[in-house]
Amino acid sequence: MTGIPIHCLVCDHASTRYGCDDCRVRLARCLRDIETYTVLVLPHMVMPSRGQTGRMSPGYGSRSPARDDIIAAFDRRSGLGAGEPTTLHPDDIEDPIRYIPGFVLGIAEGLAGEREERPPITFGGALDYIGKQLGWSATQPWFDEFANDIVKLHRKVRELAGDRPQKPLGECLAVTCDG
Repeated sequence: MTGIPIHCLVCDHASTRYGCDDCRVRLARCLRDIETYTVLVLPHMVMPSRGQTGRMSPGYGSRSPARDDIIAAFDRRSGLGAGEPTTLHPDDIEDPIRYIPGFVLGIAEGLAGEREERPPITFGGALDYIGKQLGWSATQPWFDEFANDIVKLHRKVRELAGDRPQKPLGECLAVTCDG
């Protein structure tokens, strides 16, 4: 890079790269969260949580006794890594469930291909490799697509864990606003 100020492709702040420092830090945090949720949280959430007291929902339904969305996220047949998945979440057709480890390995494989290096072969190795290449990827003109893939996966993993952020209460928080 020549040091000529350009704008970050993700947040549009002035930067000397295609990705600013704030966006790289945010992506590094997303990668750490993806690892935490995928390794420590989601495997323990396969069984649905139910209340200890009270009635179950009325009516009979033929349902799996487990959380199929989490099972699909760890099933190799649920998606083809970074390509188009073959299994869709029944409630949200627009947001398919991907095979999380395969998707991360696909991103790392794409980065390694761009750098002409050997790709990592494990999920943890792929997350580590992607994290180490954030600085280099910020100098590439496809940084916004790369960041979008990571943020989408982070959002999906948080959603599977039941850790979605609360929706905004209004359009602004000013006292005089009608929102």
